[in-house]
Amino acid sequence: MHDYEIRILSPDGSTAIIATEIYLCDSSAIRAAHAMADGLAFEVWRGMDCIHGAGTSAAKVAIAATGIGNAGYQH
Repeated sequence: MHDYEIRILSPDGSTAIIATEIYLCDSSAIRAAHAMADGLAFEVWRGMDCIHGAGTSAAKVAIAATGIGNAGYQH
């Protein structure tokens, strides 16, 4: 189990909502954030590592593993 920070972004790119949650793994956190974001762009952080969003290669690997895309995210 890990602590994650989920940041839902406003259309202008600023952070609108920050939630701190505990999930079993990265893919679980990304799936939950995807549902929370409801179509908005989002980032998922595990500690100081951004695992989804911000164009990170780790995020791209995690997205591929979950089969979830984030169409609202701008690279």
